[in-house]
Amino acid sequence: MELDFRKLFVTKLFSFSKEDEELIFEIYDRLSAIYDISMVDIEDSPYSQFRSQDIDFLQEPKLCYSITSKNKTEISYLFIVNLIGTTIRGARTTDKYDSLEVWGLKEVHEDFGFISINKKKLADRIAGIFSSFNINFRNNKDFRDFYVLGSDPYKTMTFLSPKRKEIIKSISDEDFKIEVKSNIVGLRISKALSVDNALMVSKFLEEI
Repeated sequence: MELDFRKLFVTKLFSFSKEDEELIFEIYDRLSAIYDISMVDIEDSPYSQFRSQDIDFLQEPKLCYSITSKNKTEISYLFIVNLIGTTIRGARTTDKYDSLEVWGLKEVHEDFGFISINKKKLADRIAGIFSSFNINFRNNKDFRDFYVLGSDPYKTMTFLSPKRKEIIKSISDEDFKIEVKSNIVGLRISKALSVDNALMVSKFLEEI
C-alpha cells in the first residue's frame, strides 16, 4: 500500500527528534528529484525475506522508501533504521533513538546464494584464514582489497561481474557491508544517517 509521506508526520515521525525529522524530509526531497519515490509499509518490501530468522531488536527499520528509476526499469527499497545502543551488560543506554542509518535492498533476477562483501580490515584478514566460505581474490588484483564470503564460489564469481566490481569499488565510504541472500542484494552504510549516504545507497541499488 502506497502511503502519503507528508501525512505520515504524526503517525510515523512522532518519535524522531526535530533534527531527524528535518533530515528525513530533506532526504525524501533530494531523492524525489532523481527518482520516483514513495513511502511504503515495511511489510510490503523484501525486508522480511532478507532479514535473519534471529531478529536483532537493536536494529529496527522505521521507514521504508520505494524507489523507482525514472525509466521505470529498476525498483529498490531504502530503509531508515534505528540502532539502539547498549551498555557492556547489554542494557539499553537510552529510551530514545540512539542513531539512525540508511540501508538498501533490491531484488535481482538470479539466485546467488549467500554472499558477504566488505572492505578489508585487519580482523577480516585474520578471520579469512579460518573461513571455509572465503573467496580467494589474491590473484584477482582488481578486487583484492575486498573481503568476500560466498556459500557457492561459482555463484559468487558470477555475481561479481566486472561491472558489479566497478560499482562496488566506487562506493566512497569504506564502512559498508554488502550482503546477498538468494535474489536480494542489500547494502548497509555503518555511519550516521545523512543525505550523502542515502544518495550513495540509492545510486548503488540503481546500478547493481
